[in-house]
Amino acid sequence: MRLHSGNPLSAGRVFVTLAAGLAALSPAIGQKRLSPDVPAFRADSALVLVPVTVVDHRGAAVNGLARDAFTLTENGVQQQIRSFNEQDVPVSIGIVLDVSGSMRKVLGTAKESLRAVMRDADPADEVFLNSVSTRPRTHSGFTRDFDEILRRVSQEDAQGNTALIDTIYASLKRLRSGVHARKALLIISDGMDNHSSHSKEELMRCAVEADAQIYTFAVGAWSRAAKPIELTEEKQGLSLLEELATKSGGMNFVVRDRRDIPEAALSIGQALRNQYAIGYVPHDKNGDGKWRGIRVKVSGSGLRAYARTGYRIERDID
Repeated sequence: MRLHSGNPLSAGRVFVTLAAGLAALSPAIGQKRLSPDVPAFRADSALVLVPVTVVDHRGAAVNGLARDAFTLTENGVQQQIRSFNEQDVPVSIGIVLDVSGSMRKVLGTAKESLRAVMRDADPADEVFLNSVSTRPRTHSGFTRDFDEILRRVSQEDAQGNTALIDTIYASLKRLRSGVHARKALLIISDGMDNHSSHSKEELMRCAVEADAQIYTFAVGAWSRAAKPIELTEEKQGLSLLEELATKSGGMNFVVRDRRDIPEAALSIGQALRNQYAIGYVPHDKNGDGKWRGIRVKVSGSGLRAYARTGYRIERDID
């Protein structure tokens, strides 16, 4: 099993550009919606907030670190950390479950992976479920009825083509309407796609500019006896999921069988519950729309920081 990286939320008058895409899918499970969380900082603060997850060499979340344990650079220039705190707050979570024909041999493992993650969910979290088949399918709007989500999943069979990229794209757009400031997308799939209208490049542009961390369960029935073309497709699928997680600040797990599930689910649960929020004011406030690369480092033997790789400013901030 492997895990991988990336993560910022923007606040104040820092605006992250999002690519235009599919309209939000209509919800199937109703629930009374709350108002979106109010940002923790003043609207004129020009503060960029970067959520950071820190894990040790075993993949366990690390709490209690001090501000001076972190170094943050933007475009290679070290930034002064203006705000710092640890967070354990509710999360708005989107779930993308692949139930296309390519998942026929491993759908049981995929469903068990989702059940394991949902067992660790905070009752205050909210989730929605979209599934992947020939077209993106909506099974629920945001809800806190986790049992209903799992009931719907239990009825799914693997069939159809695979519009994975389109489903992730639509899910990232829908995630923006979540009531909680913290947002995450969970993708359970083999990563393969053969029926999407959006390109991988369009998806990556949307993913790196969304205020959400992406956690991926790469579930597959990989075999060394597979044909060369099948091995190529499997490699491309694994690469897609890994890149989505890395660039968004989430983690990627390769689940080869049910024995890998408990550790992966625990790591995701800890990452969602335990984060640091680092705030800084960029030296360069020019809203030129160019990509600003972010890198977060943490001191300490065997420690690794997961943070988004960057953002854009649409217009000047002052």
